Amino acid sequence: MNILNIEKPIWFMRQAGRHLPEYRELRSKKKNFLEFCFDKNSIVEATLQPIKRYKIDCAIIFCDILIVPYVLGQSTSFIKGEGPLLESLSLEDLTNLNTLPQKEKDLQNTYKAIKEVREKLNKNKSLIGFCGGPWTVACYMINGKGDGKFKVATEKIKQEKTLLIQLLDKLVEQSVEHLYQQYVCGCDTLMIFESWAGLVPYQEYKDILIDPVNKIIKKLQLLGVSAPIILLPRGINKKIINYIEKVNMDIISVDYNIDIEWLIKNLRTDMILQGNLDPNIINKGGKELENAVNRLLKNTRDRKHIYCSGHGLLPNTPIKNVESVIEIIKN
Repeated sequence: MNILNIEKPIWFMRQAGRHLPEYRELRSKKKNFLEFCFDKNSIVEATLQPIKRYKIDCAIIFCDILIVPYVLGQSTSFIKGEGPLLESLSLEDLTNLNTLPQKEKDLQNTYKAIKEVREKLNKNKSLIGFCGGPWTVACYMINGKGDGKFKVATEKIKQEKTLLIQLLDKLVEQSVEHLYQQYVCGCDTLMIFESWAGLVPYQEYKDILIDPVNKIIKKLQLLGVSAPIILLPRGINKKIINYIEKVNMDIISVDYNIDIEWLIKNLRTDMILQGNLDPNIINKGGKELENAVNRLLKNTRDRKHIYCSGHGLLPNTPIKNVESVIEIIKN
């Protein structure tokens, strides 16, 4: 069942992750993250853990947005306490990367895991597949690591835009293939995480943000994909109105820095919304969390809304706080 067919659906970004003791125990059995990320049994178990613990409506397949550069042959690793580390390559070298058969073989375990998850998952719950937005993945590939500013990547917009567009087009093709395989294997809803959209100058939105994701959506439609598509353009604030008008998604995921009351007043009524809950407030809990959830419920009472965190749950988020969010919404 896709996410649009569920009444008042609830899920959380990074719901399968470090805030769950069962996840930490599972993760400890593998030496490194990529080994864990491509192990079929680990994927299945990590994906289903939040469903077993919480009364939520959606599972999101356990994966990572950086499997795309990995499959393209850019050496990729994950350093504990530091995050992802990618091989340093010029933009021209990045545009010349091609998929490696052995790396694609690793990815087949993800698709096999999706089939198994779909078999085990209640038919009334949604299974979400995803990828990173082309610009966001390019940021990591160019920068070599994540630092929140991606200065090296953003400078390429001015310095080597033609090559950057070529890289984005390559990532579009790889993303389409990855999303399509997730869909045919059992994902009924698809999401694109454009986590670093806020770093792009507004005058470059069309070339860097809008055109690439529209190409993904159009190509998926031509392949017969009927799953609703969610887009998260994090950090673009009030420019989100323009973004929504230009991108052909089904659902817009709203990060927690956007004033949802302002957005609803300025947005067409048929646009389906997701998210906006601040993971920092979920982490704190108490009256502040209760008030935030009730405020979101009040603001969205007259329209279709998918209740979700506006970004990933923090590693030290208390389980009781997540349960509290679910209880308030369900009741």
